[in-house]
Amino acid sequence: MIASDLPGAELIDRGLRDLALGCETEESLLVSLAAVPLRALGFAVISPLADAELRLYRRLAAVHGDAAHGRYNGLVRRVVSFQRAGMRQLADKARIEAFLEALAQETKTETDVFVVGGTSAVLAGWRDTTIDLNLVMRPESDAMLRAIPLLKERLHLNVELASPDQFIPVPAGWERRSPVISRVGRVTFRHYDFCAQALAKIERGHARDLADVHAMLARGLTSEADVRAMFARMEPEMYRFPALDPASFRRAVEAALLPPAA
Repeated sequence: MIASDLPGAELIDRGLRDLALGCETEESLLVSLAAVPLRALGFAVISPLADAELRLYRRLAAVHGDAAHGRYNGLVRRVVSFQRAGMRQLADKARIEAFLEALAQETKTETDVFVVGGTSAVLAGWRDTTIDLNLVMRPESDAMLRAIPLLKERLHLNVELASPDQFIPVPAGWERRSPVISRVGRVTFRHYDFCAQALAKIERGHARDLADVHAMLARGLTSEADVRAMFARMEPEMYRFPALDPASFRRAVEAALLPPAA
């Protein structure tokens, strides 16, 4: 088994085992699709399946219907994150804070930077490390955007400009609902609205994402009532996101808000 706590590790582990057994599964097709980069990272990808991309999409469509496209993209993102883990170092709290402080030095204008996902998890204290440092800024600072590639290389971090509103219809006002972490120079660092983060993680639906949702609820960073209320506000706008299936998303919300199994 792959000894890794990184996003996607469970998919790669299952896929490699299924391929070795000659089984066609979502995971073995996904590993087949990523065979070349995985081999470059030292993994023995045995007899990858032909036409993996098409076969994986057909399998997902048979199970998930109209939601297959979103499911496919989510799986691919997980594998990409895993691949990057082989080239980048994990980011702990100290390294994240060093990056954010250096980034703040690059602008002389008032800017809010919202951290997301694993970055929030590390800074809020329920994870020790993350592979991706995800953030979004408002307003966008050209100077800070130009600095990110250089800081990534200098600090050996993987930095992504990503936020929940790229994947789900986050209600207006999320900036005001985003709690402040710190202020450095003219930059205010915030956690992206935790309720929106929880719903984005529920929609993606991976085990690590659902564990993050339970951690947010346990720490009082959001509440079941707030998650349900925001989902109700989002539902009429889901037509703007063709990859979303509202009925499946609703079921996932209800399932995620059940107490985790002991």
